[in-house]
Amino acid sequence: MEALGLAMIAVAFYIAWNIGSNDSANAMGTAVGAGILSFRQATLTIAIFTLLGAYLKGYKVMKTVGKGIVPPGYLTVELAVIALLSAGVWVTIATVKGLPVSTTQAIVGGVLGVGLSIGAPVNWETMAKIAGAWVFSPVLSGIFAIILYKFYGWVISRIKTIATIEKLYKALAILGGSYMAFNFGTNEVANASGPIVGAGFLEPRTAGILVALSLAMGALTFSYAVMHTVGKKITSLGPVSAFSAQFGSAISVSLANVLGLPVSSSQAIVGGVVGVGIITGEGVDRSVVKDILFGWVATPTVAVIISLIVFRLFSLAGLV
Repeated sequence: MEALGLAMIAVAFYIAWNIGSNDSANAMGTAVGAGILSFRQATLTIAIFTLLGAYLKGYKVMKTVGKGIVPPGYLTVELAVIALLSAGVWVTIATVKGLPVSTTQAIVGGVLGVGLSIGAPVNWETMAKIAGAWVFSPVLSGIFAIILYKFYGWVISRIKTIATIEKLYKALAILGGSYMAFNFGTNEVANASGPIVGAGFLEPRTAGILVALSLAMGALTFSYAVMHTVGKKITSLGPVSAFSAQFGSAISVSLANVLGLPVSSSQAIVGGVVGVGIITGEGVDRSVVKDILFGWVATPTVAVIISLIVFRLFSLAGLV
């Protein structure tokens, strides 16, 4: 049991590293893309505020992922390892390709897959709420981003000093990125630590801190490709549009956190970026958005399939 527990923590660290590599672009990709913050400054900010979010507010989403999809008692340590490993494999593939896919969807798919494998009574009502949040989150992010862009554009148009405007730009970038990173900790970290908590191996805050540290390492070591996709490939971003996309998506994720729903910051930030791309008239690269949408649809499906396959392999090996 101790060896399995260590294996579960190792796999959780792996998926958290994947989250940092892939989803950290959601917090700071726009600021880096707009040239406001350097890559190193962005990753440091992500690390600090992700830790705070995981420690202070991560328990709600952990409970949903760990105990809300499959009832308590069914998600054992062995099954938690399978769920996390299945999600991690797919997110690694997507990260190598530079696609900002949803780690949330991957982990929920992994948990659902192991639930189906053992014939557990899946809570389909909770699944429906989660799926609904996945749809509404990017839409709300786009709407919030448009409103914020209009408002801050109006504020900045009334500032006459260039130096003041430049200071405001950087302050907005840091504020928006920090807020998103905090939500990153409350929601995305909970995705990786949820199965650990659901299996009863660690209490929420300890699990959250451990996973958040691994996430920070992922952001530092392997996140540049996806940051480039989010910050530069979807549409052209300026300081105000970058902030509006960041903050609009952060508000959307915050609403989900209040409800304890594991939404995707990837979907939220892409919704925000698309929103400002439309309102500024810069347009949106439809081929890039099409690839991203494909990843969103494929992610939960592929994660369920991988989870079923991994469960079968573990079963044949006598590990479950």
